[in-house]
Amino acid sequence: MYIAKGNCMKNNENNEIHITDDNDGFFNFFEKNRKFLLAFVITIVVLLVGVIAVLLVRDFMQKDAIARLDILIERYDGIKGSLAAQVEETDGTEAEAGGIAEAGGIAEAGGIRENEISENAETAAETSGDDIQAVLDDLRALGKSASGYPAARAWFMAANIHHERREWQQAQEAWLLSAKKGASTHLAPVSLYNAAVAAELSGDTDLALSNYQKSLSFTDFPAAAHAQFSVGRLEETRGDNEAAIAAYRAVIEKWPSDIGWTNLAHSRIIALELNGQ
Repeated sequence: MYIAKGNCMKNNENNEIHITDDNDGFFNFFEKNRKFLLAFVITIVVLLVGVIAVLLVRDFMQKDAIARLDILIERYDGIKGSLAAQVEETDGTEAEAGGIAEAGGIAEAGGIRENEISENAETAAETSGDDIQAVLDDLRALGKSASGYPAARAWFMAANIHHERREWQQAQEAWLLSAKKGASTHLAPVSLYNAAVAAELSGDTDLALSNYQKSLSFTDFPAAAHAQFSVGRLEETRGDNEAAIAAYRAVIEKWPSDIGWTNLAHSRIIALELNGQ
């Protein structure tokens, strides 16, 4: 005997049995909501296509930004000697501030070295101020239009140019943009440290102190001991000897293997404690 699948309903009057299929409910639901379901599916497809398009565009723009950055790095390297040679001597203020940090390490305190000036004198003669300005303009343009590391590196190099030209305010602003754009890169703490140097050179001690402290919030920052020592030095400048001693002690406790800065910190603590007696 064949038994149909589904639900059976018995009519009490004529004993007729009606067989209903479970699929009828689904088809009825689909028919009633067909427009809504089709609109939902189309919306999902459009969203997926949109997401893929955005990712593709972003990838293309990032590759384009990296390519533009590579060209600008070459152009920047070509004018670095000229920038150095155009500064005949430092006025000592940069040495007092401690010097800026390069992307791969700390520059020598005191800024430009004399042998660099003589070695690059011929290059400087061939590079005009307009050439330097053109590189600076293109670096700033890339920094504004790009994101991530390419933007951060562009702002970093632009800041270096401003710094070499003794444009402290513009240098500070560019380094802060570098830190913001490259917040997750190694450039962030270096940029904040350099922004502190620029702020100090422009006479803004409070802002310099703030930027030094911000740079210390990053791990694996090679200039951390130097930055911490600078915090102590600026606290001395502000006349807060207790805060200065605390900052110098932090240098000794956190970076005991950095002999240069720990020795300086020891000497400053001794001097301040003797003066306080």
